[in-house]
Amino acid sequence: MRVLVAGWFSFDEVIATVGDELGLETVAGWLGELDVSHDVAWASYLGRGVCWRDVDPADYTHLVFVSGPIGNGPLLRELCDVFAACQRWAINVSVVDEVGRAHFDQVWERDAPGEAGRPHVARCDLAVGAEGSDAPVIAVAFAPVQREYGGRSRAEMVRAVIEEWLATRALPWFELSMDLFDKPHARRPAQVKSLVRRADVVVSMRLHGLVLGLDAGRPVIACEPIAGGAKVRCQAEALDWPVVLPPELLTAEALDAALAECLSGQLEGRITRARARGRADTARTHDWFAAQLTG
Repeated sequence: MRVLVAGWFSFDEVIATVGDELGLETVAGWLGELDVSHDVAWASYLGRGVCWRDVDPADYTHLVFVSGPIGNGPLLRELCDVFAACQRWAINVSVVDEVGRAHFDQVWERDAPGEAGRPHVARCDLAVGAEGSDAPVIAVAFAPVQREYGGRSRAEMVRAVIEEWLATRALPWFELSMDLFDKPHARRPAQVKSLVRRADVVVSMRLHGLVLGLDAGRPVIACEPIAGGAKVRCQAEALDWPVVLPPELLTAEALDAALAECLSGQLEGRITRARARGRADTARTHDWFAAQLTG
């Protein structure tokens, strides 16, 4: 017995969902538990597994299609025609029409409308209870190319390194936009500050990403986007914050080391002191401003 596991993640013509892959992981895990030999058919753009159009169908006894809708579309018809000699099963699928059901020998629906004398079906999706890693959530503040620094700007390169690192390490992340306006609505500081507090670590190319992260008690990987250093590096110096990566030294390995340091718990005292320094400097600025007004 040898199984080819397929789904909408197997086609270059469509973009599958995270839920589709979670269903796959569950079924592949069951096959592993049962010691059943199996391959996973992935779309070529995902860069893994086998391509179902390239394998020999005679090498497989079963085709198992996991998750998503099944109907009478051309992609599903082509797949099932190629593996016509196999037992074809569908699991965790939404039956859009009964013609789609007819492509398979066995169907375990997550939902079906109840047509052609069949009962209505509603079952929980296999993504419920799927295992996953407990990776840290990263808030990322990117900076645009800042023209005032001329040829010293390395913003595009720094952003590319960070994005590639996030993707290759499969880190969950969200972007912290610092712009006051995002069509068609205004963005308020309280929104950004609340988002910062939801992150485990902040990665920031921007001065205020660094400041807001530390002020919220979060460790920050400060990534200076200007060759030779500029306001991000200077702000880290003012706050006595040690985790600063200049563009000349920014690599995936440097980011790995910085993330490990931020997650180690050893920087909690530095975060507390940075917040205290910030408040003390704000108090001094207040005194200076008041003196100018009253002097």
